Amino acid sequence: MLRELVRARLQEAIQRLYGISDQIPSGLITVPEKPEFGDLSSTVAFALKEKLKKAPRQIAEEIVAAIEQSPFERVEIAGPGFINFFFKPETIHQALREILAQGSEYGKLSVGRGKRAQVEFVSANPTGPLTVGHCRQAVLGDVISRLLENAGYDVTREYYYNDAGRQMKLLGESVRARYVELLGKPSNFPEDGYHGEYIYEIARKIEQHYGDQWEGASVEQFTEFAERELFAEIKRTLSRLFRRPPERVFDVYYNESWLYDLPNFSPPSSGEGQGERLIFVTNQTLLQWLRELDLAYEKDGAIWFKATALGRPQDRVLVRSHTGEPTYRLPDMAYHANKLLRGFDLIIDIFGADHQETYQDVLAAVRALWEGGKLPKECNPDKIRVLIHQWVNLLRGGQPVKMSKRMATFVTIDELIDELKSTVELAPGQGEAAREDFAVNVVRYFLLMRSADSHVNFDLDLAKQQSKDNPVYYVMYAYTRIKSILEKLEAEPTKSAELQLLNAHEELALIKKLDEFPQIVADATEHLAPHFLASYAHELAGLFHDFYERHRVLDEANPALSQARLGLCRAVQIIFERTFALLGLVAPERM
Repeated sequence: MLRELVRARLQEAIQRLYGISDQIPSGLITVPEKPEFGDLSSTVAFALKEKLKKAPRQIAEEIVAAIEQSPFERVEIAGPGFINFFFKPETIHQALREILAQGSEYGKLSVGRGKRAQVEFVSANPTGPLTVGHCRQAVLGDVISRLLENAGYDVTREYYYNDAGRQMKLLGESVRARYVELLGKPSNFPEDGYHGEYIYEIARKIEQHYGDQWEGASVEQFTEFAERELFAEIKRTLSRLFRRPPERVFDVYYNESWLYDLPNFSPPSSGEGQGERLIFVTNQTLLQWLRELDLAYEKDGAIWFKATALGRPQDRVLVRSHTGEPTYRLPDMAYHANKLLRGFDLIIDIFGADHQETYQDVLAAVRALWEGGKLPKECNPDKIRVLIHQWVNLLRGGQPVKMSKRMATFVTIDELIDELKSTVELAPGQGEAAREDFAVNVVRYFLLMRSADSHVNFDLDLAKQQSKDNPVYYVMYAYTRIKSILEKLEAEPTKSAELQLLNAHEELALIKKLDEFPQIVADATEHLAPHFLASYAHELAGLFHDFYERHRVLDEANPALSQARLGLCRAVQIIFERTFALLGLVAPERM
């Protein structure tokens, strides 16, 4: 509200002075680092420098002279042209009234209303349990999906996985070898097979159910069984992490094998009752299009993508010479062509850093197909946005955590949650579910604290602390303090609360931070940056703790001020609840 008020006053002045009606970008209005520079500051004078052919300081002076100043105590010019705004307390109080009036609707956006978005994330091959390496991508995708839904989009959460090719065959061969071992017979474990206790677990299930009946079974039979088992486990893990039923963690599971030209294959739709067509283009069609555009050629028995013709650093193999099987790039190209043909308005891919080169080749191919007329005009590749995230390092005692026995190489998401869960101390009256909730909160929040392009050092020692040093505990403790206050009152603050009594520095600072919430949500959505919200929650908690420790909320000697402060507490609770819902956090009843 405060930012929009500044924007409106600036636009009115600029329109009157210069006849310019362009919308002022939100980035030109910011919160100054130091309070002496105002409540909000604008660099709009610098942005107008070229258009007006004037010095920013002169432009700022003209704008300040023309601006309608009734909401402000004063408007000042600093340095070479910064415009600093200082609000009247009653203007700040009005922002608080709006939050209390809107409640759970506060911070909802409309930019995606009537539009469809697809978010593809996790997309791990079903060759093992999900690891901490997948966890960051899972949490990022879940929160970005929540942000888009908050913006009005109809969101399809999608999981694409490679269920064809060598790695699935290796999975079947690995399980078969362990099964034969369990029968007490010599086995031939594949050289590049999958190790770890989980392969034995799958083999034991087969042996327990079928005895020695599978001794002569095909590798495909073992692959199918293992894939079912592992995918069921993947869904259970994501159900814990996303706090959604296993059958609803994703809307669409998209199989790579659907993109192959298989005999008697009927293209699937997205699910019962939905009827969305999922396949328009197969690998072979995609390859034929590339040939027709002179972007595919044969060399040394393989089929190559002429990526260098599109500005990429090197050509890439699309179909291997020795097996005739496609590399990852060909089905990925077909899959992305299908994404565009399915009619989404926004398509978001979330990949690990190891996809940096691959996705650029894929998008270059898709753009060439669109520009070459193979894809319809409405399939503009600009609809596709890619978020690349860096890796997660688990630390204990400042040292990297050793590998998991079950996975042989990595720690699983379930192992991480379970370890944190085992250390949670319950408050009186809390049930066992509170342990799970806190552990999942910690995992999600720790992975959301940093921007996606930054590495995360996940400090297990800090994550287990139930003290203010743990940022999750710090944020949740602020929320439970408010909950305790409102429970003592056993009623909502009155609508007639005299909010103008809130004039202490800590009270006004808290209100101004609450007022930032819609812009934080808008920025997090626009930039696919959930860490904006995680940082905001921590800053809001800090301001609330500061207020709480300096001011008595329930003061029998001053009931009017108590009601005003209860209104402030209720507004903070509203914003915490909105933030937690977007970050997928569950607030504890007590701590």
